[in-house]
Amino acid sequence: MKTFEAQLKDFAELSVKNMRYVAAEAIQDVMEAAQTPQLGMTKGATSFEVGKIPVAEKELINSLTSNGNTGENSYTVAIAGFKIGDVMEFAWTAPHAMAIEVGTSKFAGRQFVGANARRFSDFVEKRTKEVQE
Repeated sequence: MKTFEAQLKDFAELSVKNMRYVAAEAIQDVMEAAQTPQLGMTKGATSFEVGKIPVAEKELINSLTSNGNTGENSYTVAIAGFKIGDVMEFAWTAPHAMAIEVGTSKFAGRQFVGANARRFSDFVEKRTKEVQE
């Protein structure tokens, strides 16, 4: 039979494990949503869905950098090494990334970053329910 102290230590480790799971999965959910492609207007799209990244030549979707890793799925590498308390940085480095995100006088912003970042707490809630079951 474990001592009370040992049981508390196990609980604390389980809690950290669960926190890491919830945080990592919610971050991944945001990134997957932000990297969900849609046909770019220059390739014949007649409309767009806010929150999806437009893809014409793949320059924008492939310009993602995540903690120094580059490429369309670089966030998976960054998240794999994530620990509670780490700071993670994600950026789309294509020259037109900001214009696509926020829009210009010629077209509305696609908000592929902002719309999905605003969903973070929903993703956290969903992942928290998974560890509570």
